[in-house]
Amino acid sequence: MSRFAWILGAVGVLALMAFGAHAVTSEVLDPAWSGAGIVGALMCVAWIWIDRAALGRYAGSRGGRYTATATALVGVSAGVAVALNVLAQRHDQRLDITSSQKYALSEQTLKVLGGLDREVQLLGFFPPGTPDRITLEDLLDGYTAQTGLLKVSFHDPLAEPLLAREHQITSSYGAVVLQAGDEKQRIESGFNEEALTNALIRLTAGRSHELCFTSGHEELDPDDDQSTTGLGLAVLKLEGQNYTAARFIPFQEGRVPPTCDVVIVADPQVDWLPPEREILARHLAEGGKVLALLEPARVPGLAADLARYNVAVGDDILLEQNPNLQLVGGDPSYIFVDKAAMDHHPVTNPIKGATLFRVARSVGIADPGMEGLQAQELLRTSEYGWAETRYLDPGGLSPDPAEDRVGGVPLMVSVEITDPSVIQIGAGRPPAAPGLPGLGAPRGADPAAVPPADPAAPAADTASAPAAAPSPPPVVGEGAAAEGPAVNRKPGGRLVVIGDAEFASNELLDQASNQDLFLNTVAWLAGEEDQVSIRPNPAAAGTFTMTLIQGLLVFVISLIVAPGLALIGAIGTWMQRRRL
Repeated sequence: MSRFAWILGAVGVLALMAFGAHAVTSEVLDPAWSGAGIVGALMCVAWIWIDRAALGRYAGSRGGRYTATATALVGVSAGVAVALNVLAQRHDQRLDITSSQKYALSEQTLKVLGGLDREVQLLGFFPPGTPDRITLEDLLDGYTAQTGLLKVSFHDPLAEPLLAREHQITSSYGAVVLQAGDEKQRIESGFNEEALTNALIRLTAGRSHELCFTSGHEELDPDDDQSTTGLGLAVLKLEGQNYTAARFIPFQEGRVPPTCDVVIVADPQVDWLPPEREILARHLAEGGKVLALLEPARVPGLAADLARYNVAVGDDILLEQNPNLQLVGGDPSYIFVDKAAMDHHPVTNPIKGATLFRVARSVGIADPGMEGLQAQELLRTSEYGWAETRYLDPGGLSPDPAEDRVGGVPLMVSVEITDPSVIQIGAGRPPAAPGLPGLGAPRGADPAAVPPADPAAPAADTASAPAAAPSPPPVVGEGAAAEGPAVNRKPGGRLVVIGDAEFASNELLDQASNQDLFLNTVAWLAGEEDQVSIRPNPAAAGTFTMTLIQGLLVFVISLIVAPGLALIGAIGTWMQRRRL
């Protein structure tokens, strides 16, 4: 009988293995499988008892000792693997080693998840095994690892038609529903990180912010998401969060609409009239928020008027001499601003990479000692950049330290208004402060063509205003200059002026960190500090922009060095064989 006892042992081991697999994969033990495990254990015991003499002789042999050692090592390895798996399950960490951080959550997503203050239910309606569901499950694993307030569940709309009808699921391509209390948000396409995070922002923000784009001066079109010059893509990014966009003509309205949270002046090509500038000043003095994107050689009156907010806008073009900071195939008007050239500020702190500008002008602080207006220069060129004031001179562009500002030229300024009484409004305000040294009118230009510093004083500007819509009649306050209707001054106004608008256009928005700079600026102006961060940018994933030096190195190595080494090696091999 002992001759066939090994059959009992083999069957018993198989029964125990089957029972173990069932126990690991099932939440509740089935009685039949439990019985199979018990029978398998009894068969193994019976085999050991029946064949105990042979097993004892084998255990004392050299082969038995080797087998025991190998079995022990296998057991130890299995134990270590199980322990590591348990630790990995309890302390799950995701590490993304891709160059574009394709599988890592953005800083904005981490901020939004960390700021959740109530439970959010996320229901995904997808048939099992669909690519969108598999991708979304992997993405949401990263979300749920960051917070316990996001509860995720997936449902098959065909298997659960009542639940699908309750949430009005009609799409055959899948849908996601996020719910927090009575508030709901839906996603029916583009199931990526940007869409999920934006839906969480809309769900938890509490209110939306209205962005008012000025119109009537040939500004960039916020509704144009097709041409290279439009701002439509940037606006779509903002509307995907808790923003809405509208337009208004300052002169027609006579004031900034009270619903506007942020006024955006996007590259006006026709100068603002004096009454319109007073409308902007009144808005800032009353605690309003304004973003001005001003291209070079345009709106000189509005540019000079910004001096009343301690902002000096230069009549120049920024150029770059350092080839390491020049775009391959581009001229010196492309300006890279890397992290080292960014000042410490909530807008720029999260940005890790460079930003790209094209044909920008200088924007700096007019008077560093002015009180009541906290101005800060946020972005500067490299030490090799300069503000060229002779851009109208056909003789060529080169830095002249005697007249041009060279090195670290600012192109973005933020202003926080702590004392609104310093903002002069109306015809009685003093002339605008002078600009940055060396950033005046272009050399060789006709001085008569340059508007006076005080845009409210000249008779020519006043006469240009239509007679049917005069500026509001002035009234005199308590010892103050005449400034029209009473101004409800209050601190908290914010102004950001950037000497370029193309960086936010459809063409350049997804280049470098341009998207983060623009959206961070709008979020800071709107008071949404939680949204000032690095956002997911699928368009930029897996792409990079080379500088001129990098492009030359790639060209030389790939087209000269590598082929040359291969050719030299081939010639050497041929000559060696001929000698043999």
